Amino acid sequence: MVSDIKLALVGNLKTELEGQRKDVVSGVWEGTDDAAEFVKGRLRGQVTRSGLGDRLAKTWRHKTYPRKGTDTLEPAAVISSKAPKIIHAFSSGETIRSKDAGGFLVIATDFAPVSLSRTGRKKRMSMADFLATFGMDSLRFFPKPGSRNRVVYAIADKGFRRGRGKRGGSRQVTERGRIKAEPVLMYVLVKQVRLGQRFNIDLVVRAAEKA
Repeated sequence: MVSDIKLALVGNLKTELEGQRKDVVSGVWEGTDDAAEFVKGRLRGQVTRSGLGDRLAKTWRHKTYPRKGTDTLEPAAVISSKAPKIIHAFSSGETIRSKDAGGFLVIATDFAPVSLSRTGRKKRMSMADFLATFGMDSLRFFPKPGSRNRVVYAIADKGFRRGRGKRGGSRQVTERGRIKAEPVLMYVLVKQVRLGQRFNIDLVVRAAEKA
């Protein structure tokens, strides 16, 4: 301790203090960034453990302000998701209804054909695209027994055959094909869907505040 004081007196005291301040500023910034990284990791972990996949989990991002190297002892970090509506829906257990009065939500099954999006990613064909591609008579609609018409099945009962494995979707079969066509459940129409709470953001926040 005495040697440190002598060093400061012999050298330039202002320079010495500025150097120490830079170390403190850097340490505070690093600590804030590390804390944000930890909380982000916990939030991502909640999503993956809920079974919603890494893609949604990685929508959680963080950014520490101001940028590293700025002379401030009060940095701050912002943690947010690039899919806030989806995150909120699954964290609050919302009930989703059709935007159209009296309408249905359309859920594609694993047998719905796969198509390419504009970005080149594979996705299940929407029912509107299915009807536009294969014709308005390509699907038959049957209400689920006992559902009071709140659940309706959309079935392609001619010209299609299940692919191998659910991920393979289904494929169209021509009349001259050797494989017979069979009824394939393409879409399920429902009045509403209750997502159920899959994770708890507040739990992570409270744990971070106590840390």
